[in-house]
Formats: sequence, C-alpha cells, structure tokens
Amino acid sequence: MHLRCLLLCLIFGLLSLPVHAVERDQAIIDLSQHKALTAGKYANFFQESSAPLTLQQAIEQFDSAPLNMGSGQSLSLGISVAPVWLKVRLLLPANEDPLYRISVETPWLDHIDAWLVHEGEVLRHVRGGDALAYSDRPMQYRYFAFESSIPAGETVLYMRVETVGPMAIPLYISEAKLATQRDVSSGYQYGFLYGIMVALAIYNLIIYFSIRHREYGLYALYLLGFVANSLSYTGQLHTWVIPDWGPYFQDWMDIFLMITYSIAGLHFARVLLNTRLYAPLLDKLTIGVTVVIPIGMLISAALNQLTIALLLAFILNSSFAVLFIVLGHQALKNDVPAARLFLVCSVTAATCICISTAAVWGLVPYNDFTFKLIELGVAFEAIFLAFLLAQRFRLAEIDKQIAERSARQDALTGLNNRTGFEHLVYPVWHQLVRRKRDLSLVLIDIDHFKNINDLYGHAIGDEVLRCVAALLEHGSRRGDIIARWGGEEFLLFLPDTNEAQARTHAERLRVLIEDAVIDSGEANIQFTASFGVCGTKDGLLSETKLNDDALEHIINLADKALYDVKQSGRNSVQVASEVL
Repeated sequence: MHLRCLLLCLIFGLLSLPVHAVERDQAIIDLSQHKALTAGKYANFFQESSAPLTLQQAIEQFDSAPLNMGSGQSLSLGISVAPVWLKVRLLLPANEDPLYRISVETPWLDHIDAWLVHEGEVLRHVRGGDALAYSDRPMQYRYFAFESSIPAGETVLYMRVETVGPMAIPLYISEAKLATQRDVSSGYQYGFLYGIMVALAIYNLIIYFSIRHREYGLYALYLLGFVANSLSYTGQLHTWVIPDWGPYFQDWMDIFLMITYSIAGLHFARVLLNTRLYAPLLDKLTIGVTVVIPIGMLISAALNQLTIALLLAFILNSSFAVLFIVLGHQALKNDVPAARLFLVCSVTAATCICISTAAVWGLVPYNDFTFKLIELGVAFEAIFLAFLLAQRFRLAEIDKQIAERSARQDALTGLNNRTGFEHLVYPVWHQLVRRKRDLSLVLIDIDHFKNINDLYGHAIGDEVLRCVAALLEHGSRRGDIIARWGGEEFLLFLPDTNEAQARTHAERLRVLIEDAVIDSGEANIQFTASFGVCGTKDGLLSETKLNDDALEHIINLADKALYDVKQSGRNSVQVASEVL
C-alpha cells in the first residue's frame, strides 16, 4: 500500500535524498541512552556502482569516501535502484545483559545482509530478506530482524540491502524486550483497524445480498481488498498464511492485491456517484483504468517483469487516488447528494496516504503513527463512507415507505385507498375471526354529490370530499380503519363493534356531516350522507359464519343497505336486512 502514493510523492522523495559528500564525523548511537530508536539519520551509506562488494571492500569505501548521511529516520532511495550499503556506529559503555533487536521494517526488501563488527572482527553475519524462504530467515518474522548481544565498546553495524521494489529502509534498533512490547501493541492497533473495516465489509455484504444494490457489494469488496493488501504489504499475510510459497512471492502478491481494492474502489465510486449520467467520459476513463492497467500487470507477470509491474501498480494506485478526488469533485459540481461527504473522505484518505508515504521516504518523522496513518486514513474513509451508505439506505427505505404509502393512500383525502384498506384490515380480520369477536362495516355515500360538482365546480367537490374525510377521521375511534372506497363513497371497518353499536356510531357521524358547512366564496354549502351498516348481531359467532372469505360478503350487505337508504330518501342510517 505504501507503493500507492510513491509516484505522487516522487518530488518529495527527490527532496528527501541525503546530502552527499558531507565533511563531518558520523554520529554514534549510545545504546545506554537510546533503548529504542529508528536509526536512519545515524546511517552512513553508499550505493554499489557495479559488481557486488565484499564486506571488506565496503569497509574500505566507507573509510575512504566522504560521508553520505541519512537525513531522516527512514532511508529511501527510489525504485529498482542499485544495492545500498549502510554503516551505523553503536556504543555500549559497559557490558549489559539485554539482547538487542536490529530490524528493517519493510517486508518487501529482497536481500539483506547484516554484519556486527567489533574491534575489526565480525561478531555475527545474518542473511535475510523476501528472496529467502521463510524457514531460512534469521527470525520467523514478517520483516528482516535478528537479535544479538552487543559487547562493551564500539560495535559497527554494516548492512547491504538489495531489492527490485522501493528502497525504503526504516532501520530500527532496540532492546529485544521493548521490541516485543512494541510488536504486541502494534498487533492490537492493526487488529482494531482491521476489525472495523472487516465488520463494515460484512455488514454491507449482508445489505447487498438483501437488496442487491451494487454499491454495497463493491464497497465491501473495496474494504476486504484493502485489508488483504495491508496484511500483505505489512508482511502479516505472508507470516500467517503463505510462509512456504517461495521467494519473491510477497512482491507479486503485494502488487496484485492492489488490483482488488483499486478496481472495486473505483467502481464503487462511479456507481455510488452515478457518474455515467452527468460525466460519461470520466466514467469511461475510470472503467478504462480498471481494465487496461491490470491487463498490463498480468502481461508483466506472465513475462516475469517485476519492475514493469511495479510501475504499472504505481500508476494504478496513483490513478485510484486522483480519480477518487476527481469523481467526488465532478459529483459536487453536479449537486449529487453524496458528493460533499465523499470528497471529504477522499481528500482525507489521500492526505493520510501521502503523509505515510512521506514517512517512508524520510520526509516526515518515521514512527508507528506515521507508518500506520494510511490505515487510519482508510479506516476514517471507510467509517464515513459506511455512514454515507447507511444514509442512502435510510433514504431508500424512506422512499420505499413513501411509495408504499402512496400506493395505499388516496391522494385527495389522505385516507386509505382500497389497497391500503385491505392491507390493514385483513390482519385484524383474521384475529377477530380466530377469537370470535364482534366486527362491523359501514359504507358511506355523499348525497347528491354530482349536483355539488355541477353547481359549484370540481374544486368545491374536492373540498367536500376532504371535509367528509376529516370528519370521519375526527369521529373515529382507535382501531377503526377508514378508506375512500371510490368516488364519493367511504368505508369504515369497526373491530370489536356489533351491528347495534355500529349503527349508533354511524348516526353520530351522519350528524357531524349534516352540520358541516363549506364556504365556497359565493355561498355556504351544506351536504349530507347516507350510511349502510352490516355487522355481527349475536356477540360471539362461529367460524362457519365469519371466515376468511366473508369480508366481501359483508361489504356487499352494507352496500345493499346503503342502496335502500338512497331509495328511501337519503341522509339516514340503514342496517342490513340479511342476518350474518
């Protein structure tokens, strides 16, 4: 992942190169004063110009040439550069018991040789690096490290590092017990960050499989891909899962795990922001980047061209960071709701990535925080993108509820329509039938409604419908279900109400409607309504009388009672003559 912004930070890398030919004495590290430190700025170094040097030849060059001193805590020299030799002077005033751990905390370095030289004699020679089989390394560890006692007096550490990838050498020297404590702390930190991202990924995968919206699945793949890549470039995946898969395997694994989260991340961004609608060329460019560059990397792998694959990986990840910001900016220009938060997340993550990369380059102090800032940045991005997706899910649910409500609601009166009425009534109906409870229905029709429309216009007619709906709602009880049944007809479902009680309730509603007045601007308009009632008469009834198919029958009986009212003069309540 630190490969991700090396290309973007190239200019900073050039500025971070140490000053050559410095005429000063090399600093010495007093181990009695420094129990643990990153030793880049104490390191004298040079790069081989031709054939590999022996230790003795390297010592002679160190002694005869001007000093090239590291300027930061991490020595960084670029990609696919010549092997580098380092010299660090260590001073221990008196013999001490603790072991010291010397480590280079970059897992992808291919060949590392280290010598401890005391008073002209080699105390220890250690070989390691990614090119060695895991079992042949000095420590079964995710990067080059070895532990050794150091005698009193001055001891010189010489180190030769060779790699095809980025020559980033964070040399760490500490007491072994402090290094172990640091490992434990680092493990908890990584576990916390990975845990957040994996949990978010699983949560969004569940949402994806529930609603099949692509952005949730792509977001989950983006997070899982990043976690896998981070586990790879920090050496943890190699340590846990694939320690015996052969030399150089981690180099290729680092590169190709970039493809997973880069492709998923770019497609997530374009789908989330829907760039196809307002920026079709940018959308096609994004798709092209996710296709052409990975194909080039696959061809490089087939030809075993690691350097070319690395350069393509830099281009892919640089394109990833740049396109994320460009996509967010274009979405913001086109007033996409998610754009502002997406852009903030993208810029924050890119900033953290560049700071972390600058730490590897040696531009800023190299420590656990700056090294892991990339994970913190992406974790921040992941949390806020998850919030954005949750907000989108909530809005989608609200839209769905509104659509469902609209499908079940009469637009004019706000009451239930037939669909809404049936949706609400049937669960209550089944419960009442099962428990053998009373129920009734009341069908209502506004008298002479056509005359109202003809005399006063449809706007007044609509106002009459709204007025009746409001009166029915005002006069209803908790549990009553009201619907506009069609035209000027309304239907009431009255649970736990027998026919006699329903008739009393209908009469009360009839009076409310009769007393209502609407001001048309020219005159006060009054109107009446007729009521047909049908319900249970004898208290608890058997299931043979009220079954799941009887609702339509009761509505028909109420309609017949309503017809009788309209034939006999209107503005009254009629009970169904047929017994249930």
